[in-house]
Amino acid sequence: MSARAAPVVASSWRVWIWLKNWLSETLTRFYPLAGRIKDNISIECRDDGALFIEARVHGFISDFLKLEPDSKQQERLLPDKTQFFDAASPPLLLVQASFFECGGLALGFYMCHKFGDGGTLSRFRMDWAFIAYGHEKELLPALDFDSGSSRFPPSKDFAVQEPPAKNLRYANHVTKKYVFDAEKIAALKTKAASPLVQQPTRTEAILPLIWRCAISASRLNKGVSMHYVMHQLVNIRNRVEPPLPQNSIGNFVQYFSVQAEDGKTELQDLVALLRKGINEFGENEAKRLSGEDAFGEIIRSSKERRETSGRDDVRLFTCTSGLGANFYEADFGWGKPIWMSVETGSNLNNFALLANTREGNGVEAWVTLSEKEMEYFESDPELLEFASLNPSVSHSKL
Repeated sequence: MSARAAPVVASSWRVWIWLKNWLSETLTRFYPLAGRIKDNISIECRDDGALFIEARVHGFISDFLKLEPDSKQQERLLPDKTQFFDAASPPLLLVQASFFECGGLALGFYMCHKFGDGGTLSRFRMDWAFIAYGHEKELLPALDFDSGSSRFPPSKDFAVQEPPAKNLRYANHVTKKYVFDAEKIAALKTKAASPLVQQPTRTEAILPLIWRCAISASRLNKGVSMHYVMHQLVNIRNRVEPPLPQNSIGNFVQYFSVQAEDGKTELQDLVALLRKGINEFGENEAKRLSGEDAFGEIIRSSKERRETSGRDDVRLFTCTSGLGANFYEADFGWGKPIWMSVETGSNLNNFALLANTREGNGVEAWVTLSEKEMEYFESDPELLEFASLNPSVSHSKL
């Protein structure tokens, strides 16, 4: 979800028509997005289209940006996700364009994960923006729908069922944003460094800190220690052999797991654990995904994840890094977004997402925990030494 504060000269209804036409043109490139899921294993391209909603906000975008970043008001800028589940044949893409009285515009997106991952959604937004800006001839490389489907063909053995719509919200979950500026990141990387990991990346420094503080919050809340496991989601496009093209469209995300040992949850320990996990993923699982039984490997890891998350003695924390993409780059002709957000109160509890800040030299971390554990988490002095809690974006240049 992103917002723009540049004045819209034309009337909102005209802008809505433009956006709708540009979206239609973009869907001709992402043609499966206009189709529908068939038998829960494939997409039938019948040109049914996406759901595009116009909404009007009675207020100014500058006032909206003064709200707390985890405000439930933000979710009113997103389309109703139950459309994915309540309809007999739901659309794969939901878009909502919200027009403010001042002429500001917010665009909210939901894309079905059965069609694509975060990289696919990012590419869709960029192509839509290129078309809107009149740069059709300068579009990014042609989309590749074949490499993934030929490597991982549809199978009834992996027909993923969506959860009931009533399970999409968990009242005791809360999502909050933390911002790490460039100076604090440099200090954190210095603290996180060790003989095992002498130069940690931004992801290797920030995610272990968040996980460490989440472990501490869990212990304070439960009063007992558990088995602490972290699942790190990984883009496998450039990790399998031969590599998949970067413009491959689909959901090419796997994960690796690391478990914190008793007494070894210091920051440097967790950084080393994360580095070891990503190295072993490249050496082992990525190779299995490149072999003849690639689909069997996906089924095996999916089963393992379900079994792990279902254990009462395991505290699973899932994280992903979007630092390879810049969500603030999409310009539809009114300037680049001044604000980006993710769904608050996500159905994914114990979850963290990293994204670049608008300036590109800092990191936004969106963390979802239970309300009680978030109370402990957000007051952790080690976290607050490096991160700012829920900073308002009202200081942005509008």
